[in-house]
Amino acid sequence: MEGSQKSFFYTFNQQKGTLVVTLDGNLQSEVMPALEALKSEILEKKDVTRVVLYFKEVGIISADVISILAQMQREIRAMPADLRLCSIEGKIKDKLVRMGVVRGLELAEDLRSALLSLN
Repeated sequence: MEGSQKSFFYTFNQQKGTLVVTLDGNLQSEVMPALEALKSEILEKKDVTRVVLYFKEVGIISADVISILAQMQREIRAMPADLRLCSIEGKIKDKLVRMGVVRGLELAEDLRSALLSLN
């Protein structure tokens, strides 16, 4: 059905050394170029020591996007920066943890918890 797919976009909010990246929309194969651009933009940020990936309205993460997410996480940690991922839908979160894509200690239920855990 045309028009039923929510478009994907992301935004940045940087305060002091903390960068919050809000992801909004489904992460499917057609957004892979945007995710690659996002990764480059994050890595270009200066004075960032903490990064939160906020999965605000993400209901789907396709299999082909998982490798980009894993690579993005590795490169963020290597910046070096502390990383948190928050608001990932339950079934998706369980699958990503089982696959070893995300680290349990880097997960938070919501944005507030993620920010508090970094301080």
